Amino acid sequence: MIPVGGNSTEATIAKEKAQSKINAHQAQLHFEPGVTDTPLRKPTLTATPEQVEFFKTNGFLFIDALTDKEEIESIQKQYDQWFKNKLGREHGNFFDLLSEDDDKEEPLVPQLLWPSIYGQETGFNLYNTQMYANAYAISTALLGENTAFKGDHAIMKPASSKSVATPWHQDESYWDPNYSYEALGVWIALQPVTLESGCMQFIPKSHLSSVLCHHTKGNNPKIHGLEVDHPEQWGTQYSVACPLPAGGATFHHCRTLHYTGANKSKYPRRAYTMSFQRESTKLEQPRANDWNETKQTEREKRAKDSGWSIRAP
Repeated sequence: MIPVGGNSTEATIAKEKAQSKINAHQAQLHFEPGVTDTPLRKPTLTATPEQVEFFKTNGFLFIDALTDKEEIESIQKQYDQWFKNKLGREHGNFFDLLSEDDDKEEPLVPQLLWPSIYGQETGFNLYNTQMYANAYAISTALLGENTAFKGDHAIMKPASSKSVATPWHQDESYWDPNYSYEALGVWIALQPVTLESGCMQFIPKSHLSSVLCHHTKGNNPKIHGLEVDHPEQWGTQYSVACPLPAGGATFHHCRTLHYTGANKSKYPRRAYTMSFQRESTKLEQPRANDWNETKQTEREKRAKDSGWSIRAP
């Protein structure tokens, strides 16, 4: 934990050093389409007209190979180091999605926001991967011109008897309620993923709805993860599961209801996700957002204490 408050010289120096590092991070996060987020490799894939139409109709798409085996293995090795070292925890960017995240117990679904930044400590350069180049090209085909990269995060589901499902939710339910978004998430499997290990599941056409009412898991304000109210009312019986080989990926609209089951396999389930977005639209009236406004999480406390101000993708 970064020292905060008090008049000690040691605490002041520590905070200044931490803030300097944060500012350096922030300088890298002013994304400009075609400038700071430009892939360093040429894409080898894009979406076909049929895939674009499927995405627009259903709100999701899956492909079996976003990149090759060698690159996935390389990313997986670095990924495991990020989680071992809990990179970004002091800034609130390493946290458990579905618990109170207080270090007393093993996390249920640990996550790292901005691995594209923190991963530089392990020599990782997201922009120089085929994974990124292809995800960028496909996302632009699905969303249209002026699509830009808006952030990334890594999600782990350890193999554990305590593993739990990630509840049904819409990504946009986490975001600024003053805006409406045209965005999608790319979810890449870093090993084969099945129903047993917690593959992505989607409710077709749910992206055509507005942002639905959500609540924190168990209505606990100390938990960051959200769940849509009354998920059974939104067609969960019609959900589509998307098992993937290593390197496969799903693309889903930010209002598509999605879910992953508990990891009941013998191996960790590793996923790398990216967010791409077109220009957002300012709403005349903010939408409901009380489920975020009432949160009092350890993650938010660490972000505030460290001075971190970049919002999650």
